[in-house]
Amino acid sequence: MTNPLLLIGVGIFVGIYSGIMGLGGGTIMIPVLVLLLGFTQHQAVATSLAVMIPPVTLPAVIAYYKEGSVNLRIAIWMALGFAAGAYLGAFVANRLSDNTMKLIFGFILVYVGGYTLFNTLGRQHLVRSMVLAGVLVVVAAVAYVALRAADASQPPAASATARSSA
Repeated sequence: MTNPLLLIGVGIFVGIYSGIMGLGGGTIMIPVLVLLLGFTQHQAVATSLAVMIPPVTLPAVIAYYKEGSVNLRIAIWMALGFAAGAYLGAFVANRLSDNTMKLIFGFILVYVGGYTLFNTLGRQHLVRSMVLAGVLVVVAAVAYVALRAADASQPPAASATARSSA
């Protein structure tokens, strides 16, 4: 899966997604790096950020700027805060376990997905959309805890027992 043409193809897909969704592409790129390339969550996040430095955002910003959609004054001030926040976020992330990083990533995706879905019902229902998205996160968290408890109560699989005794 390290074929440059395949990686460029993934990059094109993520770039299109970023341009349409206004996201850095991490919601697709990070799972691809973890699931297909075997990266740890930390490696995937760091590599995703490195990919996004110039090629993902700059072309989209230029296209939106040409259409008069970019407020440069607001963008510059927010970019200053974003730079500080990104550094702080990376500092904190480097102190979290890989599993904790996956959990945070997953629960944020559940919330954003729920919010986006419910917000299609109309902006007049913004608070309702936020609350329902939060409810989805709570449901996902309860399901996660229940599955962990159920898995912990199961005896080890026969293949795992055989490997550990060998």
